Amino acid sequence: MSADNYPDENDTPHTKSEELVIPLMEERLEIDKQQFVKSQFHVERKTESKQVEINESLISRQAEVKHVPIGKYVDIIPTVRDEAGVKIIPVFEEHIEIVKRIYLKEEIRIESHEVINEFKSEETLKYQTVSHKRISTDK
Repeated sequence: MSADNYPDENDTPHTKSEELVIPLMEERLEIDKQQFVKSQFHVERKTESKQVEINESLISRQAEVKHVPIGKYVDIIPTVRDEAGVKIIPVFEEHIEIVKRIYLKEEIRIESHEVINEFKSEETLKYQTVSHKRISTDK
């Protein structure tokens, strides 16, 4: 080879002109991955109970049924009606006489009353809380 580190044609073993092959350098890159734990978390879930107070008004209805004897003859059959919040249901029967007439035997009266009662109770409700704490592993 010559002083410039290039091969000379005269240095080749064959005297005829051949193609000259020069080896080149090649660089290769290798990549590697590693996992490092930098920090951790501790998570805790707790179930707890607490007492709650309930204050509500409850409405209940009660009905009172009364049988009111009437005992009279009428010309037409009375209809079901409401009088001052009282439902009146006529009950009749037919009597056989020489002439048929309607006899009002009784009325059934249904009165509705509202009663308001205060309701108080204490109940147990469950709920959950979550807390977490960071645990550092940095060196």
